[in-house]
Amino acid sequence: MHIRLMTAVIAIAVSTPVFAGIATEFGTLAYPDGSGGSTEIDFNAGTGNSNTNFVYNNYNIGSSGSDSWLTMGLSAQQYYSSSNGPVTNNGVDSFYAYAGADQSGNLPGSGRWGFKWSVTVDGAMPMDGSLYMALRIDGPSGGNWGTTYFPAPIGPNAGTDFAGQDVWTVAYDFMQMSSEETYGAPYAGLWDGMNYNYDEAGVYNFSISVFNDNPMDGGTLIGSTAMNVEVLAVPGVGGFAVFAFAGLVGGRRRR
Repeated sequence: MHIRLMTAVIAIAVSTPVFAGIATEFGTLAYPDGSGGSTEIDFNAGTGNSNTNFVYNNYNIGSSGSDSWLTMGLSAQQYYSSSNGPVTNNGVDSFYAYAGADQSGNLPGSGRWGFKWSVTVDGAMPMDGSLYMALRIDGPSGGNWGTTYFPAPIGPNAGTDFAGQDVWTVAYDFMQMSSEETYGAPYAGLWDGMNYNYDEAGVYNFSISVFNDNPMDGGTLIGSTAMNVEVLAVPGVGGFAVFAFAGLVGGRRRR
């Protein structure tokens, strides 16, 4: 699987956001319904990938007294099958996964976990080209990756799947490439590539920022969300069960 990348963004000077946001949430993706409740957002990036256990933020981008909610979220999950062991969370902003190679046989060179991202407006894909998304990943060994693309056809169903929601693994080939390899000399140094090693334990930092126009042309930052994935050494016999029930599985929401 590969994507069409556009302008790379790692560090940008932006003006102060003028859009109203609400505090970070953890749980099922949703946006305010205007009456004190919320409307659930489907996660439509392949079967078996739920809309639960997301770190997410909502920003009101409406105008003239009309609400319109931009929702951006991040999550992590086991890669394909339960043979890779559980991915748990602290119910706030961090996930816990295992180091080591994928046990399902689906992607040689991948690890046991993957990550999900979602950017929607009022629960739907913002495919009118009015928003730009920057995704940044920093790995435990100093490797990093970033890009801005929105909207862009992706995946095996290009033309029907659009940048807005997807499930990836940091083992994908395009995340190993530096900005110079991807775009050429003018973009050298924007990122180095993940240099991914599925046996490496440590913390991965993920962040999404959304702009109201191309940030390279002075677009304003609307809002952002972030999560951590802490990758732990594979435990001994019986360790999976201990890990799953050691109090790391969270279900509370933070407002």
